[in-house]
Amino acid sequence: MKAFPLAAATLVALAVTTVSGAQSDSVRKVRDVSLELVGEVTNTPPGVTPATSTQVGYLSYVVGLKAFKGEPANETTALFTFYAQLPTVRVISDGPLRIITRLGTFTIYRDLSANSRFGEPDTFGDGRPILVASVRQQVVSDTVSGTFTTLNRNTITATKPFAAGKRRVQVGLVGEKFNTVLTGHLNMPGPPSGYFAGYTVASH
Repeated sequence: MKAFPLAAATLVALAVTTVSGAQSDSVRKVRDVSLELVGEVTNTPPGVTPATSTQVGYLSYVVGLKAFKGEPANETTALFTFYAQLPTVRVISDGPLRIITRLGTFTIYRDLSANSRFGEPDTFGDGRPILVASVRQQVVSDTVSGTFTTLNRNTITATKPFAAGKRRVQVGLVGEKFNTVLTGHLNMPGPPSGYFAGYTVASH
């Protein structure tokens, strides 16, 4: 994976600024990170250490931007992908529930090649990184129903402008925070370990 220094969401108003200089150098800054995500998760097998969760997928909605290269609207045409590796730091049992805490990094990529394929996780991390965030993740997994809900608390550590048509766009600012809410279903025995979808909301 390349290194980089580091249901629908409610529509959030854009805050836009322009960097001074030549028109070709102007950057539209999207202050509120409003996204929708579709993905799959693969966890290390039980008993294998360190326990790590690899979560990959694509953005099905990016506020103000085109999310797909064409039809069908899925990972094979997605212009934005994500890749997260999150080591598990704690698991708490409460009856049928497993409350899992993970810490790690979440990266969004701009991938004009639209070559991503589930089953090949690395294809979701071979584009140009445009946003990196540190993540604290809580997963509440129901071992009876096989369902789970997830909250990611993200803090942007790096963001880089990218070309979008005749303009350049930057998503978020370093230090800003946003939350990701996900709903998913486990897949046993896998891989993948599960499927999920969700959206981001601003954290103020």
